[in-house]
Amino acid sequence: MRFPPNTFRLLLVALVAGCVLAPGAGAAEGRADVGASLAVAAPGSGAKACTKRTSRTSRALASRGRSAPARRARRAEAKQRRRCLNRLRRAKRKRATASSLPTQVSGGLLTAIDGGHGGWSDSEIEHREELGAAVTRHEWDPYEPVDEQEDVVETAAGEIGTRLHALLGGNDLGDAGHYREFVVDFIRRYGQGGSFWDEHPELDEARFAITTVELGNEPYFGEMSPEDYAATVRPTLEEIQRLGLPVTVVLPSRVYGSDTDWIDTLYRQIPNLNEYFDAFADHPYWYGHNPAEVAAAGPFGRIETLRKRMNELGANTKAIYLTEYGESTAACGEECTDEAGQAQHLKQMLDAITTRPDWGVKMFSVFQLIDRGTNTSDRELGFGLLRQNGTEKPAYPIVQSALEQYRG
Repeated sequence: MRFPPNTFRLLLVALVAGCVLAPGAGAAEGRADVGASLAVAAPGSGAKACTKRTSRTSRALASRGRSAPARRARRAEAKQRRRCLNRLRRAKRKRATASSLPTQVSGGLLTAIDGGHGGWSDSEIEHREELGAAVTRHEWDPYEPVDEQEDVVETAAGEIGTRLHALLGGNDLGDAGHYREFVVDFIRRYGQGGSFWDEHPELDEARFAITTVELGNEPYFGEMSPEDYAATVRPTLEEIQRLGLPVTVVLPSRVYGSDTDWIDTLYRQIPNLNEYFDAFADHPYWYGHNPAEVAAAGPFGRIETLRKRMNELGANTKAIYLTEYGESTAACGEECTDEAGQAQHLKQMLDAITTRPDWGVKMFSVFQLIDRGTNTSDRELGFGLLRQNGTEKPAYPIVQSALEQYRG
């Protein structure tokens, strides 16, 4: 059978329209309807429904054999079926794993996942879609063009359905003037009312515009003194305020034991600092240790010290963002733990955050989604909730349950 001109294009459009709801008003409702229909179906019928929904076009194009359009159609069909099955698995897991975490928290806690730096592979996109995080923390390099990772923004908003929390710069922010220009241009591109959304009306700006920016990662680890950091970010803070840019500004903090010198110096260098920022970020790692152990250097003790010092400095209404915390399951000795320990420690951190509203923690971002390698002796490669082959560690359902409950 021969197809008239443009038939393939029309059929492919029909496939996409039937299986993928464009993000925007009504999209979330549509996905919920699909999930609900699958959830109440008889056992096994959900997978059959996924197959049925994505097979019509391939049958219509079967006679085209191994032509390039037919191969593209089959790839598109397989991709949409995987996504349909991922939604089904998420719904099933949510029903099967009732979490013991509290269902409410003062201030609207947001749980998030780390997104790293650079583009995401097809398999990583699928893993992130299945995880279902409302927010993903992702890093940009100020010395790359603002639109260098535009594909990440498109993928996050268009395929995964996650808003990005923008980490702007690593541990060395470079020239103060250049950094100010980068941050302002970034917010004007991807923030509310940004030019990116004008160019992509098919994406839901209200849901996915970037509304939180973190000015640097861990500059206190040898890259910048607190004086250097204050001098670098002050022009940026002043410009954001002058322009009235619609963004929540998060600054890195460092507290260890009773040492609060980093934030104390920032306040000395910028006496009116409270006018310019909205939250301090902290990374309360305590590698291999149970976070519930009572110690000033432990995560709980550090969060309490940070909160106390913020209150003393007049920042009592400002939030704490725990933008990185995790445990490595690599075989690196006392700084790592096993998979059961990783699950236990993450659960204890979540329990503490959700039952201590006095800490004022507004975001908890887990580091990270998937192991970065298979060298079992390298601590930095083993923080994943997923093993590198994509299989789940015991911590995965605990974090996914929290991601579903605490969406800000």
